[in-house]
Amino acid sequence: MIEDDKIETSGTSGGYQTQSPAKGIVWMIVAAVFFSISVGLVRYLSGTIDAFEQTFWRQFMGAVILLPFVLRRGLKGFKTHQIKTNLIRNVAGYLGISLSFYSITLIPMADSQALQFTLPMFTVVFAVFILSEKVGLHRWIAIGIGFLGALVILRPGFVEINLGMIVALAAAASFGISDTLVRKLSRTDGTLLIVFYSFALQVPIALAVASFNWVTPSLTDWPWLIALGIASFAAQWALSRSFVLAEASLVSPILFIRLPMVAAIGYFFFGQQPDIWTWVGAAIIFFGAIYSARREALHQRERRAAAVSARQSSNGR
Repeated sequence: MIEDDKIETSGTSGGYQTQSPAKGIVWMIVAAVFFSISVGLVRYLSGTIDAFEQTFWRQFMGAVILLPFVLRRGLKGFKTHQIKTNLIRNVAGYLGISLSFYSITLIPMADSQALQFTLPMFTVVFAVFILSEKVGLHRWIAIGIGFLGALVILRPGFVEINLGMIVALAAAASFGISDTLVRKLSRTDGTLLIVFYSFALQVPIALAVASFNWVTPSLTDWPWLIALGIASFAAQWALSRSFVLAEASLVSPILFIRLPMVAAIGYFFFGQQPDIWTWVGAAIIFFGAIYSARREALHQRERRAAAVSARQSSNGR
């Protein structure tokens, strides 16, 4: 059952799921599988339906799936405390999804995914400027490592930087803005509402853009479009479950297994074969993400230990 900020289960204390790192890892692997399937479906459908119309159908189906759960909460379920932030966030989210889809039609899928692994470094930068977050040295080091990895994939001066590469990086930057604003929204709005608006508010935007090159899906397209909608929603749902069950620093790096999955889909179904530099660059970006996640987890443990020590000292007085 979909709940707001909680996942209802049986057999747990109080009726809600407790932390379970092993289950969190499994759910993140599930998310990676569905994300990879989505990439393959986008590439397949691009032969008849362009990326921008695919974005519309993805968002429309996600809104339809979530609508009953929001309606169950009544009118209060639609109330957001940050209308402007929601609108800006969803424009950025729409750009991220549509540009990501578009890049898949321009360059090998594995190249697109590898370049979009730079998302965490964009998120950190935008968090500094938008949320005024204080960023430690370890995060700036991770950004530098991620930038180096992107340069290895792009190899400016050695190969021609094409439109697909630029679009993939623009998608990562757009997702970075969107993810940063989610943090701001989460201060007042529940998870279910944020996720619902991430689909519903993007539907009219996506429809307006898709109308310029609209193609009515054929009977043979519909099963694949429905599969894309279901796979995309399943990926987002599994991602959310993973973050509820385990710390982000533990499970986030697991999403990098999308690269070999997407590379396999590209090779077996579309005859695509990424070169060695894509793997090298992705490995460098992955190392930067792991380094940042581990350092962040260490800092969180130190802060919690300090807080516990302070409480014990206060109680001892």
